[in-house]
Amino acid sequence: MNKLIIILFVLFSSFCQGQTNGYFNNLDSALAYPSKVTTLDLEKRKLKEIPKEILEFKNLEKLILKRNRIKDVPKEISELKKLHYLDLASNYIESLPKELSVLNLDTLILWDNRIRNFDSEFGKMSNKLKYLDLRAIQMNKQEQKDIKALFPNTNIRLAYPCNCNR
Repeated sequence: MNKLIIILFVLFSSFCQGQTNGYFNNLDSALAYPSKVTTLDLEKRKLKEIPKEILEFKNLEKLILKRNRIKDVPKEISELKKLHYLDLASNYIESLPKELSVLNLDTLILWDNRIRNFDSEFGKMSNKLKYLDLRAIQMNKQEQKDIKALFPNTNIRLAYPCNCNR
């Protein structure tokens, strides 16, 4: 019986320790410790929208929402002042609200979405944004040229330009 108690204690301690590093992959668990959340990974959750509860995580630095069914990104995400890494890959996003341009993002991952241009306000991010991933998005040469001009100091990953006239 004592061995069982010790094993349960060790397992529980390990679980608690795992949560204190700030990484959460479950929204409910994260909501129990909102001030401790630095990374929230909700990959492959079949989300159709970004949960509003994410705004409670004032220390959130890294947000991973790839491989969901998200169409819209709420402008309120711009309230997450510590956010520097945003992964929205493989969703159905066609545009980002210009309010997101105030974020201090160094990494923005949008591959396999429908976005083909950015509001000119995103030019403000040009010196902060180190990496922009736009692979698997069909864009013609002009659209790619416009994005490169908006983010001249950013490492941008693009698919081969399509021969599509828009």
